[in-house]
Formats: sequence, C-alpha cells, structure tokens
Amino acid sequence: MHIHSDDSNEVDAERRYDRVLSAIYHKTSPMQRPGVTPKKIYLSLVAHGSYDRAGVKASLQAALDNDGAIAYKDEDGQLRFALLTDDSVDRLVAEYPEVASHETIREFRGDT
Repeated sequence: MHIHSDDSNEVDAERRYDRVLSAIYHKTSPMQRPGVTPKKIYLSLVAHGSYDRAGVKASLQAALDNDGAIAYKDEDGQLRFALLTDDSVDRLVAEYPEVASHETIREFRGDT
C-alpha cells in the first residue's frame, strides 16, 4: 500500500478532510461514546488507510477551525473529537454536561 505524502499531487486535501469527518462520524455512532480519540482516527486513516499522519492531523485541525468538529477532554483527560451536528452535540452534552459551557458548543447552540 502506498502512503501519500502531503507534498504529493496525489493527495486531495478536501477528500482527506471529508474522510476525517467520516471517520469521526462512524466512530461516534449512537452505540459508541460521543467522541473518538485521535489514536482511533489515525489508526483508521493512517495505519489502515492511505493518508499520512501529518495530513490527517492537518485535516483534524481544519475540522476544528471550520466548526465541523469539536475537541474536548473526557473524564480521564483523554482528548476526543466529536462532530458539530445537533445529534452529536446533544449526545455529547448528555454524557458530559460540563462541555455545555465550551465556547464552541455555546456558539453552535446559539447560547452566546
């Protein structure tokens, strides 16, 4: 399997970005926790996929910057990512009420 470098013309940043959002979505289904660790995203898209770690990290940052996702720490201090959708945010706040005060969540819900 060939791993694409971000310096290569073969890498489509938009496709990679969409794959990162898709990985978050699939790893946070209603039968799972409302957030996924970066390790599981990297495992899916780097170890078992065709992207390099730096590219996936850049797409995760873009998802945060574009308000497509939110990063938070769970009760164990583990960083997790969740999508900024109504269903995802509702599940996140139900399981971790303390994140309701997170600026991004407040803006998303119109609580500002």
